[in-house]
Amino acid sequence: MDGNAWPPKDGISTPTVSAAERVLAITASTQINAPASFVFDILLDTSTYPEWCTFVPKVTINSQPSSATQDRNTGTTDTNNHAILRRGTKFTFHAVMGHPGSKPTPTHLLINDISTPSAPSTYIPQESLQAGKFPGYTTDLSGVYRVAWKGDKVDFFAKGLNTERFHEIIVTGEEQCEVRTWEVMGGVLAHTVKWMYGKTLGRKFEEWCTDLKRFSEKRWTERRQ
Repeated sequence: MDGNAWPPKDGISTPTVSAAERVLAITASTQINAPASFVFDILLDTSTYPEWCTFVPKVTINSQPSSATQDRNTGTTDTNNHAILRRGTKFTFHAVMGHPGSKPTPTHLLINDISTPSAPSTYIPQESLQAGKFPGYTTDLSGVYRVAWKGDKVDFFAKGLNTERFHEIIVTGEEQCEVRTWEVMGGVLAHTVKWMYGKTLGRKFEEWCTDLKRFSEKRWTERRQ
């Protein structure tokens, strides 16, 4: 898109976790042979997660914003699809840190940014992107789908941990895209997470991208047939 090296060699930060506060950063990426919008819809539809996501095979939607009942593409009212992530959605990831089938770890999260080419976000001001204040982010929002979530500080552990995760699904062709995902952690408990789970999370993020690629390409092939 804009030629930015990714992941940036000097590390990555987010609006919630600055470079100065950063204790742990995890990144992963993959190329997918399916349209970016198609992959983005899969990512936002948590009802599909049991079919593809071995890292997070279960997602609980805790609440949806009352103002988010309109479909982002058609403008029609959608009161039934409770599983779709929207800006303001509060949800819980039941993350499997060990082997598939091992006891999940609940992580409480909040969607704080969604951006599409037709509805670009102002969560990160364009002038900040263009000035390079957030290295690694795509500055041209006309060809990227983006969703971000951060920790919802509802329990004791979460109060000591600042975390924010981004996904960018970048259009690279009519039926091709690049998926980039990263999470940055700071706060007192981030050191504990890094020590206990740093390497595991690196593997899980790679697994996430591989699973999303496999499922998206399978679904897209089925649709084309």
